[in-house]
Amino acid sequence: MSKSTKKVAGDETVHYVSARAKRERPKAKMQPPMTPMIDVTFQLLLFFLLSFTFREAEGQIPGSLPEEGTGGVTAQQQLQRPIFIYLRPAGRNRESVVYEISDLSVAPQNAADLYAKLAGRASQVGLDVPVVVKPQGNVRWQFVVEAFNQAVRVKFKNIGFAPSS
Repeated sequence: MSKSTKKVAGDETVHYVSARAKRERPKAKMQPPMTPMIDVTFQLLLFFLLSFTFREAEGQIPGSLPEEGTGGVTAQQQLQRPIFIYLRPAGRNRESVVYEISDLSVAPQNAADLYAKLAGRASQVGLDVPVVVKPQGNVRWQFVVEAFNQAVRVKFKNIGFAPSS
């Protein structure tokens, strides 16, 4: 038998409590205080609501229409051959892209290289040459926008998109 003591208020004698009686006692249920938890939750909610800043929506591409009476495309622009930027998906899950520029034997490896090649072409043919971004296959939109951004960074004046093939 196990020996255990139970103290009774005002009584100094030792009382025996059996192991079975100990097991049968209901366990004290622990309940955390909910008030501090709710307070912290509302403080966090208030903090994030007040510190949130709104910004402009992404993906807005600036563009302008030709002025009235100009007829859209000039005779000089009709004679110029456009620069085509072809984009092909690469990688297992289309996580990368292969860039190709028309009339160039060496293809750019990344966006920075694409910028360098486009800047070189701009110095040869000028900034009025049309640039056409043409995605092929299932290219991710982020790569199409990146090609457009590199052409804008070079400061080409006439940039457009061709439907994917």
